[in-house]
Amino acid sequence: MKEIVEAVSGSVKGELPSADVKSIVIDSRQAEENSVFIALVGEKADGHNYIAGIADRISCAVVEHEVDVDVPQIIVPSTYKAVGAIGAYIRKKSGVTVVGVTGSVGKTSVKELTASVLSQGFNVLKTEKNHNNELGLPLTLFRLTEEHQAAVLEMGISYFGEMTRVSAIAMPDIAIFTNIENVHTENLVDRDGVLRAKTELVANMRGDTLILNAEDDKLAGYKLPDGKKAVYYGIDGHAFVTASDIVYHGMDSTSFKLSIGDESIDVLLPASGRHMVLDSLAAAAAGHVLGLSIDKIKKGIESYVTISGRMSRINYRGAVIIDDCYNASPTSMTASLNVLAKAEGRKIALLGDMLELGERSDELHENVGRAAAELKIDLLITVGSSAKRIAEAARAAGLENVYNVSNAEAADLIKRELREGDTLLVKASRGMALEKIIEAVTKE
Repeated sequence: MKEIVEAVSGSVKGELPSADVKSIVIDSRQAEENSVFIALVGEKADGHNYIAGIADRISCAVVEHEVDVDVPQIIVPSTYKAVGAIGAYIRKKSGVTVVGVTGSVGKTSVKELTASVLSQGFNVLKTEKNHNNELGLPLTLFRLTEEHQAAVLEMGISYFGEMTRVSAIAMPDIAIFTNIENVHTENLVDRDGVLRAKTELVANMRGDTLILNAEDDKLAGYKLPDGKKAVYYGIDGHAFVTASDIVYHGMDSTSFKLSIGDESIDVLLPASGRHMVLDSLAAAAAGHVLGLSIDKIKKGIESYVTISGRMSRINYRGAVIIDDCYNASPTSMTASLNVLAKAEGRKIALLGDMLELGERSDELHENVGRAAAELKIDLLITVGSSAKRIAEAARAAGLENVYNVSNAEAADLIKRELREGDTLLVKASRGMALEKIIEAVTKE
């Protein structure tokens, strides 16, 4: 309790118990004996109003103003900032090796692959769900235990200055940058702005190693600050970590030869697509930097498990539904369409809006439509005002079976059209909630 007071520089009302803190929560439903509850003030709910209902279960509450409840309280100017301050304190105290994963596309896949690789030699904590921002990242650090030796933390941003604050909490020893794409350009303007915002991370690194995608021109051309070094990975060119002899086995797996410096080994990745091979190389580079053998790195890549909403597969009445609803960008949507194109049987895509693309939104949606036509997708369904541009561009490029419909109409259309042997890809930005269409289709 005293360490929490120190971390947040708060003032104390009441007498803090001497017992160690068992957990730190922001959700009153998760409160338990010897837990600390942080009362966040949100648009829809004020955590201060829930303290009375959990007073018998918590040891202390972190608050912005004194609450008339018989429970010890630590008073701070901002409970939101207190979450980050406690996370940073825990990170410093833990001494774990932190690998920060950022970039425009592929962060979650790289995070999962990196955690899988590092788990071959370390006890690893990783980001769960979408806990990759100023609030979510500390929640991940709250789960650190004495047994953990490494943490793989996904770090996502939308604005300038945000990465400075997030990285000040994480303080990565190693930083992986996946790519610099036209994502969040509504706020970050262009790819140069995205690069500038993402690389705010470097100033708050505790270590000196950056793992960079050599195929990305912005990252390949990034001037390293004094005292930093880079390990480059890529399929094309002459990176330190590379892949060759790539063979795609439908939608299920990809085999390739992994090379790290002068060492090589054959790997079977349980995922399909060139982008997934590239993500594997980033994870392999992290494993190498932390001293793992190439054999352990191979085992980690081959142990990768797809998470829900990230190209996860649902078998439904003889058809396969690919749930890729977690998020979307022009690059990732095109990559997912390329994976769909490898499927046997009819190929159906349900695509929704890609959000926060700024002035280039129409153009970037149209590029996806042209890609769908070029890949000869059998049936294209789009939902959303921006995704209408996908449909229009696909139709103009010669694709015949194209529909732009409402969410309810999309569910009905899929129910009528989906049959045994088909593969359906469902993808859009997280805010479109297309998983609800999957639920509407599959519920009995």
